Amino acid sequence: MRPALSHFAVLILLVSAMVGCVAHEAVLPPTGFARYSDSREFKAVSPEGVVFRVRSEENKPFAELPFWKEALKKRMLDAGYIFLREAPITAVAANDQPGYLLELTAPLGEEDYTYLTAVFVRGKKIVIAEAAGEVTDLDSRRDAILAAIQGLKLDR
Repeated sequence: MRPALSHFAVLILLVSAMVGCVAHEAVLPPTGFARYSDSREFKAVSPEGVVFRVRSEENKPFAELPFWKEALKKRMLDAGYIFLREAPITAVAANDQPGYLLELTAPLGEEDYTYLTAVFVRGKKIVIAEAAGEVTDLDSRRDAILAAIQGLKLDR
């Protein structure tokens, strides 16, 4: 594991205000990723060190997807991340549940990292899928990550 990756993992933990749980059986790791077995939330990692995780949070304050889309984007840009792209995303395995995908980048030491976040609002909870890794490493795994996000079952 690259030394910078451990620093980036700490950065991700600081950015995440709360840690939630999601049913592990509702998540399949992206192709080429290995699942962590010692975590309450779902986590997987690629051989290059790209991290993928899925968690859920209370929908508090209660709001619909448009609110969380704007809140996420504003929070991350205010924190200094650089905007790459955003798009709607659909969890096909959850009856085409609509979601929001935000991709950002940030320098860390001598490397640049990409941070990809997808948000789905499911009544009283929000399901968050995240991936982080060095730009070229994450880019090489991007299609597999998006397929895993689209395959989320998003149980209520």
